[in-house]
Amino acid sequence: MSLLSPTSIAVIGASSVEGKVGHDILKNLLTQGYGGTVFPVNVKGGEILGKKVFVSVKDIPDTVDLAIIVIPAAAVPQALTECGEKGIKNAVVISAGFTEVHTDDGKKLEEELVSIAKKYDIALIGPNCLGIVRPSSKMNASFAKELPPAGSVGFISQSGATAVALMDMAPLFGIGFSMMLSIGNKAVLDECETLEMLAADEETRVIGFYLESIRDGRKFRDIASRVAQTKPIVLLKDGISARGKIAASSHTGALAGSNGAIDALCAETGIHRAQTSEEFFDLLSVLSTQPQLQSNRIAVITNAGGPGILATDAAESAGVMLPELSTNVAAELRTKLPPAASVHNPIDVIGDASADRYEAALTACREDPTIDGIVVLLTPQVMTPCTQVAQTIIDVMKSAPLMPVVACFMGNGSVLEATELLRKNNIPVFSTPERAVRAMAALRESVRSDQRSAISHIKSHSTKAERCALFTDRSPGLLDEDTTAKLFALYDLPLPKQALAKSPEEAVTFAERIGYPVIMKVQSKDILHKTDIGGVRANLQSKDDVLRAWREIQSAVKTNAPNAIVDGLLVQQFLPAGDEFIVGSVRDPSFGPLVLAGLGGIYTELFRDSTMRMAPVSNKTAYDMLEQLKAWKLLLGMRGKAQADIDALASLIERVSVMVAENPQITELDLNPVLVTHEAVVIADAKVVIRQ
Repeated sequence: MSLLSPTSIAVIGASSVEGKVGHDILKNLLTQGYGGTVFPVNVKGGEILGKKVFVSVKDIPDTVDLAIIVIPAAAVPQALTECGEKGIKNAVVISAGFTEVHTDDGKKLEEELVSIAKKYDIALIGPNCLGIVRPSSKMNASFAKELPPAGSVGFISQSGATAVALMDMAPLFGIGFSMMLSIGNKAVLDECETLEMLAADEETRVIGFYLESIRDGRKFRDIASRVAQTKPIVLLKDGISARGKIAASSHTGALAGSNGAIDALCAETGIHRAQTSEEFFDLLSVLSTQPQLQSNRIAVITNAGGPGILATDAAESAGVMLPELSTNVAAELRTKLPPAASVHNPIDVIGDASADRYEAALTACREDPTIDGIVVLLTPQVMTPCTQVAQTIIDVMKSAPLMPVVACFMGNGSVLEATELLRKNNIPVFSTPERAVRAMAALRESVRSDQRSAISHIKSHSTKAERCALFTDRSPGLLDEDTTAKLFALYDLPLPKQALAKSPEEAVTFAERIGYPVIMKVQSKDILHKTDIGGVRANLQSKDDVLRAWREIQSAVKTNAPNAIVDGLLVQQFLPAGDEFIVGSVRDPSFGPLVLAGLGGIYTELFRDSTMRMAPVSNKTAYDMLEQLKAWKLLLGMRGKAQADIDALASLIERVSVMVAENPQITELDLNPVLVTHEAVVIADAKVVIRQ
């Protein structure tokens, strides 16, 4: 793969002026140990750093595996064309001045690069990027100051500056790199193609992404699902708040933002999502050095009670547990520890512990069949032999290569030598118990939905043409109730009996036809949240109640939404009380339709207990979504209540996901609340927003 391991590199735009990017990249390649051939290229010719300079890349007599282009943006298309004519199949455009400057000229220049790369079949990285780095071959084809440590982490960054900073910080976390790719504007090769590259790279064990955008979310999902089965993927994604406005007009949109799509991506693929730069490093460190945690059963060894309690609390929130040691193992360990020590989990070897107590506890945990991972905590008290304890961890765990171990040596100067020793021996060490436990928990194999089998068997009762006819001549915005009912009928989505009344007399007629009690709601494309403006009246028991509700709703609309165009008032069957859930959807620009499920009613955005997946989903995935909710216990039945009809709710989620996948006109959808009882589910209120 000559892009990742080129034997010859041309630097187009090589400069003799120190401080210029063209000079720095050439100097990096010539002075940091790269063993391949380097060809400086500059229209002025001459000599730079003792190397002959070629006026054009076409003048180079030998083959060239990789071209690094660092010249003014306007000249890049010509240089790339010459690369194509020379037969160079890989190029990195460092130069800026393309789409990132948000001008017509910049956009046209980048489109020209794409066209040239396609014509000559050039694998193009950039433009507007840092370059590429391959520490194992001493190749620093970038303007980063120096090579980071070699290792097994493949790092793909959309931001060059962020890549430089993270590489510079990496030694503090014991991280080494197999490759760094700065992809910049992603004109040709984006996160999908570079992920494929690192998946095939033998030096790469773990893949880390820093991304500001994802071009094709579904393609990335499909590739990541396959790659994550053999190589862990860690994602640090920014730009969350900016895209959080994609669908803020609905509860679903408010819950989703752009975070929802990324959470769905990670849930479906097994990608580890880092919320902070620190967590990004923690995950890369532990995943690149430790084997998989085979269960959620871990042991914590500590020489202080406080850190042990912090670790125990962190374990609960991270989804791992601290079981008691086996009876015989605990009894044996008791003979090797002082009476004040604890052989419960966490195992407290107490403050005056020397290395031999840690050795006894480590050996016990290593041999106990109920323990599959070990977290070792240490506080540097005056008598604590920090470095000896570190060496003990290394020695004891050598005989258990399939059992993961992480450490937390709390402190700074007192533990510095010990932490460096641990990192040199590929044992991750963290500054707090919480970070150590979360890192250990990340070693559990991620549970992900099998999206390749998620295309639901559910189909609508009509053809695509018939479904599209429902939206013909409909103006963008909130879909009217009549069309919504027809649409839902095609997918067997359960609505209560209802009818749209244009007058108070009609409202009474419909109420008597439906049967009391009823509920009445204002219907208007201009009113998304009816309750907020006083547009709902419930549990109407008689003709007089209906007439009074009509007057009150009309008055409330006139006062609180005077400019709204009202279509009428919906008279609807009043449903018995049930647990309130929300099922919804938004259409993300990159990931397409997403389906959401969560706790609904008036608490939707207050508790934000929801989860999302890319639509369509299978029935099994719908169940998985529900099980992730805190409200899952509500569905199972609490305080004597019968278990809810979970089958029906999962089926509803599945059917909604198929509906939004089959009908691209639907941009947002809120079914809230969906009333769930032990007998059935029914949609009490629905909002469908369409585009032309």
